[in-house]
Amino acid sequence: MTAVLDYQQLKADLSKELPGIEIQAESSFLLALPEDIHHVCQYLVSRPLQMDYLTNLTAADYPEYIEIIFHLNSIVNNTAMTLKTRLTDKTNPKMASVVDIWRGAELQEREIYDLFGVVFENHIGLKRIFLWEGFEGYPLRKDFANGH
Repeated sequence: MTAVLDYQQLKADLSKELPGIEIQAESSFLLALPEDIHHVCQYLVSRPLQMDYLTNLTAADYPEYIEIIFHLNSIVNNTAMTLKTRLTDKTNPKMASVVDIWRGAELQEREIYDLFGVVFENHIGLKRIFLWEGFEGYPLRKDFANGH
């Protein structure tokens, strides 16, 4: 059985370890600002949490923002958690890549780029994975059907 994290305690730990980082704790996830996400991920993969396995990286399009969702696991500690960030600039959504932290993010970031238009800065090879390079638009964005 996977251990359940106390997100309020995790928020307190993060605030102490990473001063200046704004983070919110909900009942089932942490929410970090896009500009802080890389630092938060670096902390989560280190001791004591050791969130060493990125199970899934995905996105969801909401009217006000694009949400990026990380599902993380610690194989050593048998714990799982969810981390989110929200990109409010939907005309130019971008955030730092986490491929340098979890190599498994490479294809998942490319998928989000291809289908939602999120640019992952410092990605090792950001290009479309399903659609061709000349394809216009991002099919999983809510505004795609109206514009095409």
